[in-house]
Amino acid sequence: MDIKFTDLCLKNPENSTLTQFAEEIDKGLSLENKRLPSWLIYDNEGSVLFQEINSLEGYHPTYCETEIFHAHKEDIAKLISNQPFNLIELGAGDGRKTTILLNYFIEKKLDINYIPIDVSEGAIRNLSNSLKDRFENDSLNFHGLTADYFQGINWLNENSSQRNLVFFLGSSIGNFDIISAQRFLKHLKDSLSENDLVLIGFDLMKDPKLLHAAYNDPQGVFQKFNLHLLDRINEELGGNFNTNKFIQSGTYNAKSRAVESFIYSVEEQTVRLNSLDKEFHFDLWEGMQTEHSYKYTIPIIEKLAEGSGFEIVNHFFDQNHYFVDSLWKLK
Repeated sequence: MDIKFTDLCLKNPENSTLTQFAEEIDKGLSLENKRLPSWLIYDNEGSVLFQEINSLEGYHPTYCETEIFHAHKEDIAKLISNQPFNLIELGAGDGRKTTILLNYFIEKKLDINYIPIDVSEGAIRNLSNSLKDRFENDSLNFHGLTADYFQGINWLNENSSQRNLVFFLGSSIGNFDIISAQRFLKHLKDSLSENDLVLIGFDLMKDPKLLHAAYNDPQGVFQKFNLHLLDRINEELGGNFNTNKFIQSGTYNAKSRAVESFIYSVEEQTVRLNSLDKEFHFDLWEGMQTEHSYKYTIPIIEKLAEGSGFEIVNHFFDQNHYFVDSLWKLK
């Protein structure tokens, strides 16, 4: 296994992750209805906590997508195996699901470069270590990029002429509302070439009671994950959040068609962020949204593909049709 790393964040200090983090925190805490995007949780520790979520028995996106990859790995390989390609994974995490396909691709002697892209250097390093143990004697080329998604794809376009297969798995697309998702996918389409493919994981709408159980685990891992954002604010921006004064809960919202996670202040309090030289007030039981997970139907997915400049090659479902991995090509 050949391993390489490139940190593109170091090449753009004026647009650093910390600068973006500070700007998003200031903007989100200043809103009348406080709201912070979930990507802010994903430093090294946040990435580890999300892997704990992926291991929860009741968190269906992980086991559904794992089932899909085991059941459809041959079909996926047939659709992409006619030439060498880069397998680009956006926000790869620990790569446990992708490993199912990597094993099969290597078994079938496909010519593949695996290129995970993540803003967390720790996540990329941890992924390389786990894959090295598994593929040490195989011909897998691993090139980890620490970057935001489009920064990484643009860099790769300048440094490789191979066909791309982009993975955006685990219902990460659900972190966007539908308008933002279409904007993101249009940007992705404009970053790709004619023969490139995209495999996107969509969590499908189902019984709201199942959704509630998936995002409110009795072990409290989701709460720990969401409250980690407050710890990160303290560390990065000199804040004085006390996580013991907040709790988390996730609820399906029929109007937004999403599971929305909020952290709630259990008392009236004011928090100071020294780096911003600002204070932010929380009323008793005031909620701040920290996660948004949109739930799709097949007609909405098809409309999204059409509106973003893609056409659907195939849908791959789990046996319960709780989840779909949808393979797209450029129109």
